Amino acid sequence: MTTRRTATLVLSLLIGSLAALFAYVYVSSAQDRAFKGTTLVPALVVSGDIAKGTTGEAALEKGLIEGKSVPVRFRPEAAVVNKDALRGKVAAATVSRGQVLVQGMFSDPAVAQETAARRVPAGQVAVTTQVDDVGGVAGLVTPGDKVNIMTATPDGGERTLFENVTVLYIGATAAPQPGATQAVVNPGSNLITFAVPQAAAVRIVFASHQEHGIHLALVPPGNQAGPTPAVNNSNLFSGGPTPYEG
Repeated sequence: MTTRRTATLVLSLLIGSLAALFAYVYVSSAQDRAFKGTTLVPALVVSGDIAKGTTGEAALEKGLIEGKSVPVRFRPEAAVVNKDALRGKVAAATVSRGQVLVQGMFSDPAVAQETAARRVPAGQVAVTTQVDDVGGVAGLVTPGDKVNIMTATPDGGERTLFENVTVLYIGATAAPQPGATQAVVNPGSNLITFAVPQAAAVRIVFASHQEHGIHLALVPPGNQAGPTPAVNNSNLFSGGPTPYEG
């Protein structure tokens, strides 16, 4: 009985090995057919997900980056082909498996160090104000959205202060970077940080300090800004019968 079991085990292992060999030969043959007549060039290919901040040395030591030959049409012009170019650098963002390594994926640590100041567009400043649930659109605004800012007027009316204002942060949650795929949600904070020119920042701060503060209106992507008259007791009931008429 023991001999029969041993023979069965050996036969199973042999069949498994042959199946793996045939699969390898088939895949290799298919790859050869796909690459036939194609010029192959060297490239560095990511063989495993690389976390943001990983050093080039660590990625190489762990085998997360491999040198391979790829069809010339698949290698970007900015491809990195020399592993030594990664030494002393860190992953600027998460790099996914299967990508061809290109310039910018790994950068000097000082450049990769992301601070809030680096997220502020040139010529603008980041200014924070506090809103309540009603003034903050019930928490529906998320970082990266655009809003209109409304505030009270001295005569007791209301007017639009600014339109299409970029929400840079809510609490400590930043707007997503271009190309980011991770979903962004409102973290539940009532602290809203806008990215605006300095002159606009002063006006937002002043309006926020008034008795009624500011009120936000969430706008859709591509919203067209336009002049909106102030509203007070004299014109509150003017316009059409629905909010979409005048």
